[in-house]
Amino acid sequence: MKAAFYAGDSRIELRDVPTPTAGPGDVLVRIRASVICGSELHDYHAAHGGKGPAGHEGVGQVVSAPATAGLAQGQLVAVQVLSGCGNCEHCLSGDPEHCAAMRFHGGTHAEYMAVPAMCCRPVPADIPADLAVLLGGDAIGTPYHALSRLGISAADTAAVFGCGPIGLGCIAVLRFYAARILAVEPVAYRRELARQLGAEIALDPAAEDVVPRIRELTGGRGASVTLDCSPEAETVTMALESAAIHGRVALIGEKPAAGIRPSPQFIRKELTVYGSWYFTGPDYFQILDLYRRGLDLTGLITHRFPLEEADRAFAIFASRRSGKVLLVQ
Repeated sequence: MKAAFYAGDSRIELRDVPTPTAGPGDVLVRIRASVICGSELHDYHAAHGGKGPAGHEGVGQVVSAPATAGLAQGQLVAVQVLSGCGNCEHCLSGDPEHCAAMRFHGGTHAEYMAVPAMCCRPVPADIPADLAVLLGGDAIGTPYHALSRLGISAADTAAVFGCGPIGLGCIAVLRFYAARILAVEPVAYRRELARQLGAEIALDPAAEDVVPRIRELTGGRGASVTLDCSPEAETVTMALESAAIHGRVALIGEKPAAGIRPSPQFIRKELTVYGSWYFTGPDYFQILDLYRRGLDLTGLITHRFPLEEADRAFAIFASRRSGKVLLVQ
């Protein structure tokens, strides 16, 4: 089969490798669509590349599955790439990413992959593969998980810091909830995309001090909700300082390091601050309900390429002049 590998120095190689063999309890999936995630850029830019095959957001059709999995040959499934032991409190609550035995199963940028049956979420017949890869992956799953914990309503003004794929996914879900959305993003392409997806205003942090601007736009109070969706350290400060008294803050995705001043930034304002990493099995089915009730994903996917053009697809995604970039097969 063909599979995309991180080749080092911002290159992707398409290699011919053996088709994986499904072990006991595994499902063999023929991948039909996958999308590039921002967290892949670390391995993409690394001098010596990273482990492969690449990719961890995908959907595909079942080739073979254990009889106990309840999956039919040819059935479309969304691949969740984290699995656990299946028996601990986290696994049994649909939260295997916190299992002590958690394993990561990458490789969605390939023709086939084998994953434990617990990683396969059935995709309803009314949802096409290109939307299923958003609904069943990081693009919507991670934003929804964070926003569901924050209790978003139409009364909220939400400031989104960083309009990469996770930030844009947050905007799409916030629009569904009819919240007022203020976006902060240094790249002009993504500021415009944020506006198209529902942001009332998109601010450039390189051109103005966004914290006082957000306070001005909120009558001096600050945003009732702030979402840090950027890997940059300074956006933590922006998110905390832009939040209103008794505001809610979510730090979403990955951020290796940041500096905070606890007393002035959140203790004295009595903020509620959440860390949010991935999403759960129950979240997936709730997201499907939101989609059927009108969650609009139009505009999140800005580029589509065949798997054979994965190197070009990654180059465009790395340029930050894109939303989600889809690889189709």
